[in-house]
Amino acid sequence: MTGFGKAEIKQDGVSVSVEVKSLNSRFLEVIPKIPRILQSREFEIRELIRRKIARGKITILIDLEIDPAYLRTFEVNFDIVNHFVKLLREIKKKAKVKGEIKLEHLLMFREIFESGLTNDISDEHWEIVKSAIDEALDKLVEARKKEGLELSKDIENRINLISDHLEKILTLSEQSLKNKQSTLKQKIEKIFEDVEFDKNRLEMELVLLADKLDVTEECVRLKSHLKFFLETLKSDEVAVGRRLNFLLQEMLREATTIGAKTEDAEITYLVIAVKEEIEKIREQLQNIE
Repeated sequence: MTGFGKAEIKQDGVSVSVEVKSLNSRFLEVIPKIPRILQSREFEIRELIRRKIARGKITILIDLEIDPAYLRTFEVNFDIVNHFVKLLREIKKKAKVKGEIKLEHLLMFREIFESGLTNDISDEHWEIVKSAIDEALDKLVEARKKEGLELSKDIENRINLISDHLEKILTLSEQSLKNKQSTLKQKIEKIFEDVEFDKNRLEMELVLLADKLDVTEECVRLKSHLKFFLETLKSDEVAVGRRLNFLLQEMLREATTIGAKTEDAEITYLVIAVKEEIEKIREQLQNIE
């Protein structure tokens, strides 16, 4: 299902912008486009997406700026500290200076400090980025829900159309069956007009013909699938796409059987129309979780 969500947050020296785009896909595929400082958090980003989205090709783009003051690290090189302590002692001894070596004396030497830029984001700043990701995902989910409602209406209309076709198929099938039985009976009676024949056998053949050509059972099963399909579509469950796909397969199977049983041109045309609607619904289901 397609959709888009965006969020921006500026807080505590952090400026983050998150854009999340969704395209149709049968499975969940996450494509992260993130700055280097977030590479160590990629798994967590994927997990945030999985919690809220089950299907779709998801592209997440994160732009992140952090005040350099928050990224700079400072460490004390104690080897150099010990070296300066030793030098100060020698100076005291040679210059015959009295007094203790104090901390403020050592702090005069900048060389004892080493600074650099961190390659990882702090936990505090990560929480800000997470908030932006969550907000963008919520907006994406909302957009997908709106699209889902429109898709649901279209699919429901197609299900109702299939149901109408089934009613026509049942009516035509009953009439077609009666016509075939009557025609077969008349032919046999004409052929054996002057010859005795087993009427019980004729009745049995007519029953077998009815069993072979009757599509009532298939129509009833197909209508049952339509009913469950609509109930599932309207349910409050989050992910129903796979169940709906299974029901579609069963619907197509019943429609194929109906088509194989009939020789009536009008029924065949209606079966083709039913299959077309099922295929259109299948295409729409690629967009539904």
